[in-house]
Amino acid sequence: LSSWLGRLQDRRRPRIWKDTNMLARTALRCLGKNARFSCLHIGDTKINNLKECKQISRQQSRELATRPISPHVKIYKFPIPALSSIVNRVTGCLLSIGCFGVGTAAITVDCNIPAIVEGFKTSMPVLIPVAKLCVSFPLIYHYAGGIRHLVWDLTVKGLDIKSMEASSYALIGGSVVASLVLSMISF
Repeated sequence: LSSWLGRLQDRRRPRIWKDTNMLARTALRCLGKNARFSCLHIGDTKINNLKECKQISRQQSRELATRPISPHVKIYKFPIPALSSIVNRVTGCLLSIGCFGVGTAAITVDCNIPAIVEGFKTSMPVLIPVAKLCVSFPLIYHYAGGIRHLVWDLTVKGLDIKSMEASSYALIGGSVVASLVLSMISF
């Protein structure tokens, strides 16, 4: 029986066995109800038949439902290099979506983008700096993050934790300052 279980695990290699009972249920299902063995030992679990296997499975399901859940992402404090990487990816996606949306609107709807921008400037002059900030921050942050990654790839320097934290703070601070400056400049 143990060699049969070994073959079962080898044959089902991609499947992840969540617990020993899942393996036992599969083994008993494959062997059938009238299997000729006294009992099946898997870990600390001793199973005599399929009915007993289902009973143990229900009991463990109840126990698993009452035990505490592992910590969630909301309570985990991400290191600053991880946050910097996440923001770099998000800004890249936002820039792609924005460019694709404006380009698609310009081509398919045959709208005049410069006329829309001028209309926005005249109708809502208070929101112009906010709109500039919404465009300039992702552009500057993603560009500077890309340059930082190129430097890392070419020189293999600055990959220790302290240097990565320092460059992440510099990237965030420099991008915020440059974006605020650009949003306040009128063209």
